[in-house]
Amino acid sequence: MELSFGDQVESFVALSTCNRTEVYLFANKYIASSVMHKTAEFLGCSDFIAQDSYILDNNKALEHMCCVASGLDSQVLGEQEIFGQFKKAIQSFANIKTLHGRLQQIIDEVISIAKAARTETNIGVNPLSISGLSLKIVKEIFEDPGQQQVTVVGAGQMALGVIEHFYDIGIKNIHAVNRTKKTLDISDTLSFETSNLSQLASIIQSTDILIASITTPLPIIGKGLIEDAFRNRQNKPMLLIDLGVPRNIEDQVRDIENAYLFSIEDMEQVTQENLEERTEEAKKAINLIKNKVAHLDSRLEVKKKKNNLYLDLQQMCSNLDQNEIQTILESDDPLRKIQHLFDQTDDQLQYRAAGLPEREALRSAANILRRFLHTGARVHDGDHQLRDQILVRRGDVSSFSSSRGVPRRDGGFHAGQECPPVGRVPNPRRAGCQGRGEQGQG
Repeated sequence: MELSFGDQVESFVALSTCNRTEVYLFANKYIASSVMHKTAEFLGCSDFIAQDSYILDNNKALEHMCCVASGLDSQVLGEQEIFGQFKKAIQSFANIKTLHGRLQQIIDEVISIAKAARTETNIGVNPLSISGLSLKIVKEIFEDPGQQQVTVVGAGQMALGVIEHFYDIGIKNIHAVNRTKKTLDISDTLSFETSNLSQLASIIQSTDILIASITTPLPIIGKGLIEDAFRNRQNKPMLLIDLGVPRNIEDQVRDIENAYLFSIEDMEQVTQENLEERTEEAKKAINLIKNKVAHLDSRLEVKKKKNNLYLDLQQMCSNLDQNEIQTILESDDPLRKIQHLFDQTDDQLQYRAAGLPEREALRSAANILRRFLHTGARVHDGDHQLRDQILVRRGDVSSFSSSRGVPRRDGGFHAGQECPPVGRVPNPRRAGCQGRGEQGQG
């Protein structure tokens, strides 16, 4: 990203799950389309990817991020695993220093809003997950799942989630298979050594429950492989759950007697039993998100106007001597005193303070002037003590970082840096991509 777009992108983070690839960035909004195409190119997607992608910015981007993190935009409405995946992606990009500053602050707010959406509505009651749905199907097929041999193909987040969920409820005869041998760290106390994918044909013969979640452009488990396994099983039933997108298991497996195949699409039918209730709660959650995002936008706008007012006052004060500053501080109306000294009209000075309550603007003016008496003092927001600080020297604004926009020495702001645009690229595996990494969920 840095090599392709340089300082046009201040900060970014990407999220990839089983049915979405998204990039969140704080940048010049005019490059969002270029970022989307660059992402598709990186994933090896074909040119038609743009037809099924979309770009959101400002409040629409914030609302979308909140819906994703809270499970409202997931294939299984209201599922809970996406929230953990969202936070893990945030942490990963923060660790490599591509997520920081204003986007980090905004995402912190997104996580807070997503939590509220789940706790202040019933969308999070009896939470669903792909691993939970898989377990429900297992219990419908087998009276005693704990006695069955389970094989999980894949080593991505979804596969790990299934293994952890099954193990926690007592299904412990689990065999993990991956393209290459590796150690799967399920939790602090649980890990698995995977077998190589080349061994699947022999492993599957003693498998009662086969769960596949691996990145592949074509099915890796065919009808012939399952038929061969049944010859050595005395027709003992086998449950196959295909969590892959695209499919990991050929659909023709359904034709085999005693083979029960469930795909992601089949699992959606399992969720219908309380879909109406979850849909109603989802409406409440979406309204809550819209209200909180509007409130957040209002707070950010006030903060931006305060910062702009600070810049104006600093520029004026750089031309004042000590006596003039003292006169202003002793005045009952510092803002008007400055206007008088510079022979400016109200409109010339207060155009940046438009929309701020008058007393708040006056308070901000008095605060910055007091700080200005001390060379090198740090200036903070009188109400919120901004994280971003202004290092002030008389006649020289040495550095500045605000909550929104990038101030320049001429007092201007870089265009397009309001809120992070969101570029969504559909699942690369659905779009004919050669995807990278294992599958997640969402």
